[in-house]
Amino acid sequence: MERKRVFNLFYTPLFLFIYGLWKCWRASDTSDDIEIIQFGLAMLALLLSLVAMFILGSAVIACKASARTSQRSQDVLIQKFTLCRRLLPFMMVGEILFCGLATVALVLSEIIWTMGHVEMNGGGMKLLFAMVLAVFAILWMIIKSFFSVRKCFALFEPEDSRVSGVNMPEMQAPELWQWVRRLTSQGRLTLPDNIVVGFFDGFYVTANPVQIEKGERLTGNTLYLPLTYLSLLNEAEIAAVVGHELGHFTGEDTQYSLRFAPLYAGMQNSLQQMAKNMQDAWIDRLVLYSALDMAMWFLQTFHETVNHWSRIRELAADQAGARVSSSATFACALLRITALSEPVERYLEAVLRGRANSDNWANGLVLALQKQGGLDVLTSIDNEISHPMDSHPTTRARITALNLSLNEELLSRASRVITPEENLFFPALLGPVATALSCEISQEIEPLRAEIREEIEAEATLATEAKAIWSSSSVAWAIMIVGIVLIFGGGYLVLFQHLSAICWLFTLIGLPLGILGNVTLNRARQPLFMLTPQSITSPYLAQPLPLEYIERYEVVVISGVAMLHLYVRHGDKLNITTKRFMQVFRYEPQESRVVVVVNSPWCEKEGQKVKLDAVTMSQIVGQYISSAHARAELSK
Repeated sequence: MERKRVFNLFYTPLFLFIYGLWKCWRASDTSDDIEIIQFGLAMLALLLSLVAMFILGSAVIACKASARTSQRSQDVLIQKFTLCRRLLPFMMVGEILFCGLATVALVLSEIIWTMGHVEMNGGGMKLLFAMVLAVFAILWMIIKSFFSVRKCFALFEPEDSRVSGVNMPEMQAPELWQWVRRLTSQGRLTLPDNIVVGFFDGFYVTANPVQIEKGERLTGNTLYLPLTYLSLLNEAEIAAVVGHELGHFTGEDTQYSLRFAPLYAGMQNSLQQMAKNMQDAWIDRLVLYSALDMAMWFLQTFHETVNHWSRIRELAADQAGARVSSSATFACALLRITALSEPVERYLEAVLRGRANSDNWANGLVLALQKQGGLDVLTSIDNEISHPMDSHPTTRARITALNLSLNEELLSRASRVITPEENLFFPALLGPVATALSCEISQEIEPLRAEIREEIEAEATLATEAKAIWSSSSVAWAIMIVGIVLIFGGGYLVLFQHLSAICWLFTLIGLPLGILGNVTLNRARQPLFMLTPQSITSPYLAQPLPLEYIERYEVVVISGVAMLHLYVRHGDKLNITTKRFMQVFRYEPQESRVVVVVNSPWCEKEGQKVKLDAVTMSQIVGQYISSAHARAELSK
C-alpha cells in the first residue's frame, strides 16, 4: 500500500516522459525541418519530466528519512518537520514548473505537427486555435499555482483559540486556585497561569493564546474546566483528570504545543484550502495535482510519527493523573467521561434548541442523567475522548497501559448512577458562574431559535409523498443475452464443429451469467425500495428502515454500480442480513451502515420514466432523510 501511494506521485511526470519518448521515436527517422523541431521539443519535454521525477524522488527520500529520524524525540520531530516544511514549497514549485513546461513543450510539438500535416481549413484552424489556447491555459495555471503555493506556505501565525466560557482569576475564585495548587504540589506538576470554565468542551490545557468570547485575551498556560463534567464526576476523579491535563505542561509537551502543533495544524488547513480552491479541470490535474499530492503525502508520512508521539505524550500524562489520585480512580474517570460524552452532547443540543430549559445547565444536566440510571461504560470503551488540541488513544488502550484489568469492581464503580450528593464542592463553588453563563448564552441564542424553528418547519413540509426507486432492466437483459450466447455458442462449437473441449468453458461461464441476468431481471420488475416520509421500505427488507435512524449517507459508484451507504443508529435492531453475495440490502456492523446496491436507478416523475445519476439519487434520498429528521425534531 505504501509503495502504491509513492508510485502515484510519479504518474504525471512518468506519463509526460513516456509521451515524450514516443514523440522522439516518431520524429527521429526523418530529416524534415518540422520533424527536427518536433524532435527538439520532445527531447526538451523528456529532460523536463526527468527533472520533475528527480525532484519528486528527492522529496520522497528526504521526507521518509526525516520522518524515521523524528521518532528519536519530539525536539527532532520539530526540527525535521520545520526543515522539510521549508524545502517543500520549493519542491512543489519545481514540480509544477517542470511538469508544466514539459506539457507546454509537448503541446507545441503537436501544434507544429498539425501545421505540417493538417490542411488549414476551418476544422484545422479550430484545432490549432484550441492547442494554442491550451498552451496559454497551462502557462496561466503555472503562474497561478506559484501564488497558491506562496500563500499556502506563508509563515504561519497561529490564531488564538476562541473559547466560550469565563476566566476565573485567583482573586475571583481563591478556593478553586487553592484546590489546583494542592494538586500540583501533590503530583509535582506545573501550576497553570489561567483557569477557564465553560460548557462546550472537555478537560484540556493549552499553551497558546486564548481569546474569551466577549472577554479578555489570555496568554501563558491555560487550564479549561468543563462545568458539565465537574458536576458529573466526584472530586477524586476530577483531580485525576486535571492532573493528567497539567501533566502536559511538563517536559517537552509545552514546547510541542507552542511550536509544532499550530504549525502542523496550519499546514493541514492551508493544503486543504489550496485543494478546495482548485478547479476540477484537466489542466489543474495535469499541472497542480502532482505537486499537491506530494505535499499531502508529506503530511501523511509525518502523521504516523505525530501519532506515535501523541500516544506517548498521552500515556505519560495518564501517569501524572494516576499519581495525583490513583490508577483505578483515573481509569474510572476515563470510563465515565467516555460513556457520558454522548448524553452530555445530546443535553446541550436540547438546551440550545429550546427542547430543555434550566436556569443552571449543569444542574439540569445532572437531573436529566440521573433519570437514565447506570452508565453503559463498555459500549464506548473503544472510543477516543474528544480533545480540541490533540488526539487520544482509546479508553481501553489507556486503561491497559495503566496495568489495570476491567474487573467487576472497576466496571461497577464506573457505571454507577449520577447523584448530586456525590460531588458538592464544585457545584457549590461554581454554581453562580454556571447560572450566569447559562443565562448569558440563552439570551444570545434566543433570537436564533425562532429562525432555526422556521427552517425546521419549512424542511418538514418537504418529501411528504412516497417515491419509488427502480432498478433498470437493461443491464439484466444484456447479462442474460451474453449468458445465452455463451451457453449455446459453446455447446454448438463442441457438438457440431468438434472443436476443443475448452469450449465447454463458454457454457460454464454462460450458466451463472444467465442465472444472474434472470435474478436481476426479476428484481427490476418491482421497485427496489420505496421512500416514504417516515422510512425506507423494500421487498428485500423484513421491516421498514426508519429515516430517523439514518445519521448520514453517501452514494459511492464502483465500476458503474451505485452503492447507497446509510450510516444508522440502532443497526443491531434492524432485521437485515450481513450476507454479501447477491444481496440488495446488507448490514455492515463494523461500519454501522446499511449498503444498498442500485443498478442504473430510475424513478417516475409526472408519469414519465426519469433516469437518476448518483448526484440526483443522493439529493432525493438526502431530502427524505432531512425532512424526516426535521419532523422528528418538531415532535420533540
